[in-house]
Order: sequence, then structure tokens, then C-alpha cells
Amino acid sequence: MSLETIQVSPRRFVFPGIALILTSVPFIGGPGGQIHAQEWLQAPAEASDYQQGGTLYAPLMNFVYELESRTELMNVVKITETLGGRDVVLSILSNPPVFQKADLAYSDKPVVLIVNNVHGGEVAGKDAAMEIMRDLVLGDLNPLLDEVVVLVVPTINPDGAEARRRTNNEGFDMNRDYLKLESQEIQALVTKIIYEWRPDIFVDTHHGGSAPYALTFQTNMNPAGDPNIMRLGNEEIIPQIRAALRAEDYDGFWYSGPRQLPNGEVGWAPTSVEPRKQHVYGTLANTVGFLFETPSGSHRVVDNGTRVVPVPDEERYRHQVRGEYIGQRELIRYAAANPETVRDVVANARADAIARGNDDSDDDQIPIAYKQTEKRREQFWYREGGRGSDAEFELVEGPILTEWQPTETVARPWGYLIPNSLAKVVPLLLQHDISVKRTTEPVELEVETWYATEVTHDQYFQAHYLKAVTAERRTETVTLPAGSFFIPSGQAGSNLISYLLEPTTNDNLVTWGYLDNVVEVTPSAEAMEARRAELTARLQGLSQADRDRMGARLERQIQEASQGQAIPIHRVMKKTDIPGILVRPFNEHEPNRYFR
Repeated sequence: MSLETIQVSPRRFVFPGIALILTSVPFIGGPGGQIHAQEWLQAPAEASDYQQGGTLYAPLMNFVYELESRTELMNVVKITETLGGRDVVLSILSNPPVFQKADLAYSDKPVVLIVNNVHGGEVAGKDAAMEIMRDLVLGDLNPLLDEVVVLVVPTINPDGAEARRRTNNEGFDMNRDYLKLESQEIQALVTKIIYEWRPDIFVDTHHGGSAPYALTFQTNMNPAGDPNIMRLGNEEIIPQIRAALRAEDYDGFWYSGPRQLPNGEVGWAPTSVEPRKQHVYGTLANTVGFLFETPSGSHRVVDNGTRVVPVPDEERYRHQVRGEYIGQRELIRYAAANPETVRDVVANARADAIARGNDDSDDDQIPIAYKQTEKRREQFWYREGGRGSDAEFELVEGPILTEWQPTETVARPWGYLIPNSLAKVVPLLLQHDISVKRTTEPVELEVETWYATEVTHDQYFQAHYLKAVTAERRTETVTLPAGSFFIPSGQAGSNLISYLLEPTTNDNLVTWGYLDNVVEVTPSAEAMEARRAELTARLQGLSQADRDRMGARLERQIQEASQGQAIPIHRVMKKTDIPGILVRPFNEHEPNRYFR
């Protein structure tokens, strides 16, 4: 492999106290990568000297296809089309080139997935990704493609980006759609990339977090995730990213920012950890999930983390893009340098999930509730006064609240048995790569069933009244006919299966209304008492003929009002024979097929 230097037009980069003239670009030649100096391709943000504030759809796609035309090491495939008629594409970068997921069947190269622009107005990540892609196939990052496969979705929300709007055309915040998969775009991302290409590392990019950091980050911290995946992200990869930021006179810290605690102390708190969000869902799907956020860029940390300086307005976007670039680059570098570590951690997480699901000893406890707590104490920069460029920062030490500890657990069942009245959940489970069997004979067996004593819907969000369940478990014997459904826990997605199917977690099928046909929102305790009294009086006042005709139904209603509603997701605790066949989708058309 030969080393060449490509001469390009001089460009001036202005940093506080630094003036850098770029006169050459180092380039590693290789298959499909031979270019001439005059052919060097500027990324869209570079071409505007970072003054346009985010690349829109047409120039973005022009760049992607122009880059693809110049190298054999990159292929582009369309994964879906938005309601606005715009393509969402996946760029596949590797040496040797990869054309389809089957090409990786016997590969030991780790796969890194970068998804950008899920919130339409949050754009620095996608501009950084364009430079990453260019440098991987034509520039000095090219040798990394010998060791790692990089997948890039330039924009997952092009409709929102065109309007500088957070949501897609349906009004969905798509970074809250990873469980229900109602948006065209996230449904395609989950089914066509995550579960087809199975990336080892998965990051999506945003704008957020607190200055003066160039990049803020969060990994999965939900205790339902695989602990070794969380350890790899938190304790090995994040420190490398932060060291790389400091090496370029920046710094990074956890998302999202300082918070005044009840005791008056200032701590640092991340965002919540429901699996409806990408970085949490990704880990429950057995990838090392990351959230990258780009703060305002009003200030930056220099001198190895010891000093904060303001950044002129016209230079802020350059630094925002650079912070994202460093973060994405370091994910790829880590994977390339530690392929066995990355692949082993992910493979072991899958194998461990299968083993835990197949164990019916009741020893494996899964968290269904948790609380946020202090992980450690650490120094961080805290804005003590002023706004914008006039802000003043102080280095303080406080609790870092990046740990969630389980407060309630239950034994992981051997599987879940559901009646055919819940058939509408089966396509969703299949999209999450969860295998489902349909019973071919009636089954009668002892199970644990949750009985909901309270079902509330206090929040309207994402076109749903989100439901929360208070319930208790009871052991009972159920009989279900042939044509019911069984979901074995012994699958790679066992952690996700339990989170979805346990009705008292904070993000599950009941939350999003998938059981509305069998689980009702309960009235207040006073109203329930009045209903019990009314039903009892009606039953007692019936004639014998009416009691024969209506008594059983009233008695069932009285029981539900007194003891709670049965949630028909039955927990099968012991291994048993359940005859059935695996369910497959009737078709795999996209959700917007109805108008194509």
C-alpha cells in the first residue's frame, strides 16, 4: 500500500489563538481509491466553510452519490422512502467492498453503524459523517476499512431536516419510536439494518448537552441491558473518545448537563433510559449503543481540560462538526484496533441472553423497575453566570448520576403464552427479530399471570395515551386453544422480550396501547368501590332466571373490580412441551405500501 500526498487549495482554519493553513491531505492509496489531486472531494459543510448551518437533502445526496462514484469501497442502498418522497439510504464502506449482508456471513470484521439527523434540525453529526465517509474511502482513514465495516445512514429524517423540524411528516419524534415502530423511517432502520446487518456498535447523532463541551455522550445505562456491553461502552470506548477530544484541544462529557439536587448540591445527570430511545434499544438488541450530542459550541475546553474559552459565532458550527467527527472516528478506530474484544462482547451477550432464557430455575432476575443513583463523583465545568459568549464557567466536583439500580425484579420466565386475541402484537414482535410460535394443539398449564389493580393514562405522547400499570402476580392454570402464541425467552433478544412483555416496566406493549382491546384504564379507587357495590346489588336483585342468564358475567365483573384485570401475557415458568410452528410474516411490505 503506497503513501501519497494530495495537493489541494490552501484553506484557512481559525481557532482561538491558532491559525492553520491546510496545504496537503495525506492519502493512503488502495483498491478503488486512486485519485488525482484535482479530484479531492470537499464535504458540503467544508465547501461552505461551515457557514450554512447544516446540509440539506439535495446537496447531501449529491455528495453521497458523487463519493460512491469515485471508489469501489463504498456502496449505497435505499432502505425506504419517506412520506415526503425522499430516499433514506444506507452507505456501506469496507475493503474489500461489501454489497450485501450475506457477504459478512464468515467475516470477523466488526460492524459500526452511524445514524444521523433523526431530529431534523440536529445536523452536525451528518456533516461530520460526510467527512468521515470521504476520509475512509479517499483519505487518511482508509486503512481502517481493512479492519472494520462502516455503515452510515446520512439522514434518517430528510423530511424533518428540510423543514428544520424535529419530527418527521407524521409528527413523530422518531427517537421515541424504537419499540412501537410506527414511523416509516425507524421501522426500516430496525428491520433492514439493525436485524439484517447486526452492527456491533451503533451510534446516532444529535444536538444537545451542555457547553463548554464539544461532544456529550451517553451509553445504555438501563439495568436490563447486558452488563458487559455497558461496561465496554462506558469504561473502554468513552475514555478513548474523551482522550481524542483533548488531544485536539477540546473535551467531552456525559449527556446531558448539570442539575440542582434536593440537597442543594450540583450534580450531572443524563437523560432517562427507556428503550423507546435508540441508545437504550440498541443495547437491548445486543449492540454497543451510543448517543452523541453536540452542545451549542459557544465555548470550548482547551489546554487538556484546564481552561474554557469563548468561540466566535461564525466558528461555532465548525467546532460542532469537529466534535462529532472525533467521536465517530474513535468508534471506528476502537473497533478496528480491538475487533476480537468487540465481537466477543456482542456474541457473548447474545449467547448469554439465550442461556438465561432457557434456564427455568428462577435464579435469573430481570429488573422491571429502577431508580437513578450516583455512580461516582467527578469534576465538570458548570456555568455560574452569563449567557452565550458572556457565560462564565467554574470547574466543580459533584455526583455523576449515570447509574440506575433495580428496585424491583422478577424471575425471567421460560416463555410467554398469549391468546389469539393479542394477534396484533405478533407482527411487531417479528419486526423486533423476536421468534413466535403458534400452537397447533390446545395447551393447559400452570402459569404466572399479572392482575392489574390500576391502569392509568396520564400522558399523551406520540399519538398515544401512555399507560402505566400497577399489578400483582398470581399462579394459576390456564387453558388456551390451538392457534394461541408462545414466545420463548431463550432467544438473543431475551432482554428486549421481557421488557416488552412484562406489563409493569416503564416501556412495554401495554404502555403503547397494544393491549387496549383487553386491558381497560381503571377508574379511581372510590369509583371502583362504587362499581363493586353497584354490580353486587344488581347480582343480588336478579331473579333466578336472570341469574342463570347473566350471573356469570356479573360475577366476573365483580371479581375484576375487586381483584384486578387479568393481563393475558402469561408467564410460563417451567419448561414444558408446547406443540407449535414458527410464525412468519404474511408479507414484508413497508408501512406506506397502501399508497404506492
